[in-house]
Amino acid sequence: MKLSMFSNLKKALFVVTLIVLLSTLSFAGVTYKDGKVIFTFKAQANVVYLAGTFNNWSPTAWAMKLVDGVWTYEAELKPGTYQYKLVIDGKTWKEDPEAPAYVDDGFGGKNGIFTLTDDGKIIAPEGTTQAQTQQGGKKYILNEKRENTIFVDADGYVIIRYYNKDAKQPYIAGSFNNWKADDTPLYFIEDGWWEAVLELQPGVYEYKFVVDGNWIPDPNAFAYTDDGFGGLNAVIEVASEGGKLVVKAPATAVKEGKQEEAKVEEKKPVATVGKVTPGLSVVDGKVVFAVKKENAQEAYLAGSFNGWNPRAQKMQLIDGYWVTTLALQPGVHKYKFVFVIGGNDVWEEDPLAPAYEPDGFGGKNGVFKLVEKDGKLAIEGVESQAGGLPVKGKYEFTYSFKLDATKYLVFTGAPTTKLTLMFVPNSDITVSLVYGGATVDSALFNLKNDKLNVGFHYKTPWNLPAGTKAKDTGLVFSYKVMEKVSVIFGLGYTSNKLPMVGGLEYNCLTLVAASDYYATGYSVAARYDIEKPFGLSVEGLYNLANSSYYVAMSFSTEQFAIYGNFDGSKLFTEAKTEIFGFGLYANGTYTLGSTNYAVYGQISVDKYKFGIGYEKSSTTNAVSVVFGRFDNVYDVKLTIKNTNLQNIMGATTLTLNGVVSF
Repeated sequence: MKLSMFSNLKKALFVVTLIVLLSTLSFAGVTYKDGKVIFTFKAQANVVYLAGTFNNWSPTAWAMKLVDGVWTYEAELKPGTYQYKLVIDGKTWKEDPEAPAYVDDGFGGKNGIFTLTDDGKIIAPEGTTQAQTQQGGKKYILNEKRENTIFVDADGYVIIRYYNKDAKQPYIAGSFNNWKADDTPLYFIEDGWWEAVLELQPGVYEYKFVVDGNWIPDPNAFAYTDDGFGGLNAVIEVASEGGKLVVKAPATAVKEGKQEEAKVEEKKPVATVGKVTPGLSVVDGKVVFAVKKENAQEAYLAGSFNGWNPRAQKMQLIDGYWVTTLALQPGVHKYKFVFVIGGNDVWEEDPLAPAYEPDGFGGKNGVFKLVEKDGKLAIEGVESQAGGLPVKGKYEFTYSFKLDATKYLVFTGAPTTKLTLMFVPNSDITVSLVYGGATVDSALFNLKNDKLNVGFHYKTPWNLPAGTKAKDTGLVFSYKVMEKVSVIFGLGYTSNKLPMVGGLEYNCLTLVAASDYYATGYSVAARYDIEKPFGLSVEGLYNLANSSYYVAMSFSTEQFAIYGNFDGSKLFTEAKTEIFGFGLYANGTYTLGSTNYAVYGQISVDKYKFGIGYEKSSTTNAVSVVFGRFDNVYDVKLTIKNTNLQNIMGATTLTLNGVVSF
């Protein structure tokens, strides 16, 4: 008995050790190999483009390829210095977090920068170092006229106070909340004083107050820095000293002769616009564009009329709307808005456009027709462009064969197929349907607004803690009762019971209690998620009736990801990373108290992958080999599995799997 337990522990230790070793590997953002500069970038996206000085900053010229979860592009470049950025889904411009160095992009953000030497080395240009880039190479100016309104309270929260007796509900926005204008409200104290209560880790942060649509730097900030738009951001450094948090000016902050006064940035009105009309309108022979985007620091109009230049037409903030006017000729025009949020360009369609057409990146362009009637200009929709819904999906198939001593290869049955369609007509509605043949295998419908989220799910679990163990059919409601706090209630479907679940979601924590929703009887489940500075998710489930449980955890960084779950009897773990252009993946399962276990390892390079696996149980030993080819559109693999190496023809199966995305 002891020998069997020791053997099982050794197998489990082998699986865990293999995955931990793989998870320590990492990869670089820009490398040089075989005469080519190789760019790599990890992101959840439908398409990623590489734009820079090497292609005149074209946002669509160089499409990156998805290689085993990593976006990759190979370019033949001459020795020299280059700047670049990534364009995600044709909308969001983002700096490379793995760039060799950075420079100011002129819009409050950063460009990646590197020098390719004559002998094929990638180095940071002179005057730019990685240490500089961690703070964007910014210059911090001390505020010598400040009053002491920033401190750390007894519970370790950073308190920032602000005086404005006329403010109705001010907010604070900054690098700590992705510059969201309405995410973090200030709390009223007394006599015109407000305060922000922030939970911050050590680091340097930039911020502003948002008061009635105006972005205002803190007049009592420790320091200031250029916001990239002719104004100032307030700056604070949170540090740990003697085991306690302290707040201060950044160590690199310097004095300057004359400080620029922190004040409300005045917006110049558009002379031709009186009362703002949301959407499109015609005033004095010009087309007026007006859109609301509260968390944008700047806004621009790009379209077919200006070569889709993201900086050609700047918009002004008037009465809470971003507004601009254009003199256009009659005809069909296409357009999008470019919002600057936290230093990044975010391309979005006009929610009030007369019509839409696909933009080629999974989103939509606004479309309108400008016509002249009775000597006056008027706006019309374009019917041929307005009818379709934005649809994404994938098609999956499986064909199975077995070797035969006389027929060599025998088809083992009808192929299995699955079609998944996802409709996202706007940001408030999501519909997903999965077809197995002519019938609907599963479905999901989600409707949401600012506070209420209603979801219907059929044969697919909802995103609750330990959701894979919950009822796969039912209704789920969540309602935001206050900032970062939502109430959850759901009903499941069973023929002779009414499964129920209810709970709270607070910031990163979700806690629910259930009756017959996970298993028979009462259960409790919880999940904790964070995304920065690394990805971490921990969830657990406990059933009070039979004491069964389930735990799962995932951890990810830009370099690797690892996941594991355990239900009391079976352990599953997996990990993936990349090194020197090779993608590495491994997983393993082990059933406690038995001889059952399985391991699988895979390596991928360019568009190809190769894997090998081994399964052990009380009745069989199986070896499998996997060959595959993939890109960002398709993934096809052939699995050859043998359960008896002494009987190749009689114990070997071949399975062809494929996924095509569209």
